[in-house]
Amino acid sequence: MKIIVVGIGNPSFGDDGAGFEVIKKLKGKVATCHLLSPSLELLEKIKGYDLAILVDAVDIGLKPGEIIEFSIEKGKNKERFGGLTHTLSMEEIVTTGYELFPNEMPPKVIFIGIQVESMPPFKKGLSTPVKKAVEKVINEILSLC
Repeated sequence: MKIIVVGIGNPSFGDDGAGFEVIKKLKGKVATCHLLSPSLELLEKIKGYDLAILVDAVDIGLKPGEIIEFSIEKGKNKERFGGLTHTLSMEEIVTTGYELFPNEMPPKVIFIGIQVESMPPFKKGLSTPVKKAVEKVINEILSLC
C-alpha cells in the first residue's frame, strides 16, 4: 500500500507544530510532506497514493494532547473541522479533490488531530501533552506501514 503522511502546521507557533514533528520523525520511513496550512496544494501532494494521513493541531476543547481520528468523506465531518487552527476546511479541500481528480485521489484519507495546549507565536517546541501525543501518532502510523 502506498501511504503518504502530510503534517500541517507552523513549528514556530508552539503546539501548532505537532504535524511537522510527526513528519520530521517519520522521514525516510514513509512518504511525507509538510504544509504550513491546508490549501489546494494538498491535492497535488496526495494524488496517486492509496492512503493519505493528514496530521494537524486542533483546538476543539479537548484535553491537551488528546487525539481525534476519522476518515474524511465527501459531505461529512464538517462540524469536526471547525476547530482547526487554519482557515480552510480540509474536508472542503479533499472533497474538491474527489470532484476534480476522482481517479487520482487516495481511496482513503484519514485525519488525525492533536488538541493543542497553547500556540504562542514565535515559540518553538511542543507542550509535554502534545509531545506524548505525537509519539502515539507516530507509532500508530508505523503500525500501518
